[in-house]
Amino acid sequence: MMSIRNNLVKSLSISLSLVFALVMLIIDVVLDNWVDKEFEQSLMSKASLLVALVSEDERGVDFEFSSEFMPEFEKKDNAEYFQLWLGDEIFEKSDSLDFQLNNSLPFIAVSEGQKKIIETRLPDGRDGLIIYYAFKAQVDTAKKSRFDTHLKETGVAQPTILLAYAASTEDTEDILIFLDFLFILATFIVVFLVVYVVKNKVDLGLIPLNELNSELKKIKISDENLKLSNKNLSLELVPFIDSINRFIDQNKTLYEKEKRLTSDIAHELKTPITELMNLTEVVIKFPQDKIYQADYPQQVLGISWRLKNVISNLLLLNKLSGNGLPKNDIFDYQQIIHSLYAPYEHRIRLKFQTELPPLQNNLFAVETVLKNLINNAIQYSPKDSAILLTLDSVGELPHFSISNEVSEALSVEDLENMFEPMWQKDISRSSSENVGLGLAIVASLCDAIDADIKVTLTQKLITFDVLFH
Repeated sequence: MMSIRNNLVKSLSISLSLVFALVMLIIDVVLDNWVDKEFEQSLMSKASLLVALVSEDERGVDFEFSSEFMPEFEKKDNAEYFQLWLGDEIFEKSDSLDFQLNNSLPFIAVSEGQKKIIETRLPDGRDGLIIYYAFKAQVDTAKKSRFDTHLKETGVAQPTILLAYAASTEDTEDILIFLDFLFILATFIVVFLVVYVVKNKVDLGLIPLNELNSELKKIKISDENLKLSNKNLSLELVPFIDSINRFIDQNKTLYEKEKRLTSDIAHELKTPITELMNLTEVVIKFPQDKIYQADYPQQVLGISWRLKNVISNLLLLNKLSGNGLPKNDIFDYQQIIHSLYAPYEHRIRLKFQTELPPLQNNLFAVETVLKNLINNAIQYSPKDSAILLTLDSVGELPHFSISNEVSEALSVEDLENMFEPMWQKDISRSSSENVGLGLAIVASLCDAIDADIKVTLTQKLITFDVLFH
């Protein structure tokens, strides 16, 4: 089973760790390149400084070097090296080379004015870089004309000097390796911290959900004040709590309806069963009474039919609840209405729109809806009062309407409860013919065939409207 907590911790930890590792990698690469560039720049700067110490006049080339200011060129350990070639001959080299078995730097030809940096192993065995630079020695401005004259008189060109300057890169590499180690260590530490912080933050964020879960476990549908509080909750959970409260209210309403329906069913079944028991006891007590004996079968049959009617309607109501019905039948519903109202034609007034097309729907459902509405109007209207039955269309949709006077005054609450199973205006349930299932079946059938039904009350005139889709 998928865990939101584990997935959230894993995804956040991995994504944040990868981002940090990528940033560290970029910084490491940039830093390595920068250090290498700075080291090469320092080589060129030192080489330029050595080049500046070389001068030339008519007497020859002079190298004004002083180890007092550059002690790195005369040390035995951790030394730096330089060497100058005048043509193919070694002109000058650092004292630090004298301490090594290989006391000379390798010669590499370089064009005048060009610089070349190569990786090499220094005479002392360390890894390093050598920069080669070919140049002509500088001539003092005051002696420039005399030196040019000297060159013309002797017919000799100013010689090209080659400088080789070498320095170790091991210290720099050690620093870079140490920085790499620090970056890797920092990455692991940050990954651990990210996992720890994310895990704790997720756990902290899930506390309201855990508390909500604990509160939901304590809920009982039978509680009077059944509602979850949305106080002290995060903003994201408020709609969730409101939805749960609406769901609880709906289930509470259904629970109350179910309790009432169970009580009503028990009452409706208990009454005829009690009648059967009383009637049987009387017959048993007076076996010689011919009147009781003669009426007994007929009365038992009537009570049995009433029981059958209640049970059949309950089964039909249960079957229709939440289920749709196919609408594959094509029929003339005007003919159905004529057949249904025929027994009551002395009371029903028809108002039909002409040229209504056939209806494609569920024949059983439409017939049952119309029959129950007509029977309801006959049953609950004053005797011999007129009942208006209208059949027309709203747009292209067939519309059925039936209106009648009410025998008893009805309230808005009565209209709201009218389609509830087993509901009766007569609280004492003194009627032996009706059990309050007819309109509930009508509502369920309308829902099953996607028909709209509504009831309105104008003074003492009640109207049921059904719009078939």
